[in-house]
Amino acid sequence: MPTRSGFESEALSERFTGRDALLRRVAGDASEAWVRQVAEHTARQSDIFVELINKCPFGIYLVDDALTIVAMNERSQEGAFQNVRPVIGRPFEEAMRILWPETVAQEIIGHFRTTLETGEPYRSHAFVEPRADLDQIEGYEWELHRARLPEGRQGVICYYFDSTELREAQRALAEAARRQRLLIDELNHRVKNMLSVVQSLARQTIGRNPDPAAAQLAFEGRLGALARAHDTLTRVHWEKAELADVVEGALDSCGVADRVETRGPTFWLDSRIAVTVAMALHELCTNAIKYGALSNEAGRVDFTWSVEQGPPPRLRLEWRERGGPAVTPPARRGFGTRMLERALAGDLKAQVRLDFAPEGLVCTIAAAAPALFEGPPAPDRDRA
Repeated sequence: MPTRSGFESEALSERFTGRDALLRRVAGDASEAWVRQVAEHTARQSDIFVELINKCPFGIYLVDDALTIVAMNERSQEGAFQNVRPVIGRPFEEAMRILWPETVAQEIIGHFRTTLETGEPYRSHAFVEPRADLDQIEGYEWELHRARLPEGRQGVICYYFDSTELREAQRALAEAARRQRLLIDELNHRVKNMLSVVQSLARQTIGRNPDPAAAQLAFEGRLGALARAHDTLTRVHWEKAELADVVEGALDSCGVADRVETRGPTFWLDSRIAVTVAMALHELCTNAIKYGALSNEAGRVDFTWSVEQGPPPRLRLEWRERGGPAVTPPARRGFGTRMLERALAGDLKAQVRLDFAPEGLVCTIAAAAPALFEGPPAPDRDRA
């Protein structure tokens, strides 16, 4: 007894084709007019079927028991098989060797043979291979079914969907998710580092200065330098920063850019080192404003950098003051001096030398940290 779904399927077929009603009428009157009506009806149904097959959003093609391509919809002819001409009547194995490398073609042909011989369907959901006829990699989801052909012959029908764009979108989404996780981890890391830097600045600036107003002013200045360094890094997405931009930001934050002449080749710094260099320049500027060449109207500063080639290249920075009051070595080592000597030595693996010459302080930094990035050749940048 037919199942409910079977009845529904038969009823649907009757409503779509009108086959049974037409046959009943033809059986009662097999005149030439009715025969013509049957032929026209069959032709219309054939046209509808062809239209459905050609308009479906995936490829369909049929091979016979000799593995010859006997039918194919338009999407296949204009898509995956566009470089196989002629295609109808062509041996399937020959077409596969045009489209795919030999090993891939053999694998596909083997699946067709197995389905033809056993009747077992085959489904592939992870097919991604380089094409032989195109310089690209394509992905497909496809399945095979054995089909009955006229005169009792067997064939294999293949349905397939080009999933190349879908897989690329999936990979892009996965990569975006991975980058988002990395960015969140990086943000957490940078926030923790930033809080540590601010905590150190507060402890060194406020905790050791008996004058609250002066301590607050110094602390705010150091935070400003830190913020300017971060502005520079934000513009380059925290990957690396050009040394000249870091220098310009640090000098601007102290209001002394017009009194410091800078010169040096294009050179890039790792983000962490860029912050350290900006803070070091802020300390040098602050010291020069308080006690050195920038404490009067006549003083000037030359800040230069150069690259010494070698494995690895060494970056040489020089801060040279001139025209200020006579310099005497400090009686005690303040936070600025300690930061210059310790932070630069640690982050840049640098040798720091402070020369308190009477004519002006000279600070020389020779750095060879692996995190330094040498920039492309460019003319020296001369800013006054």
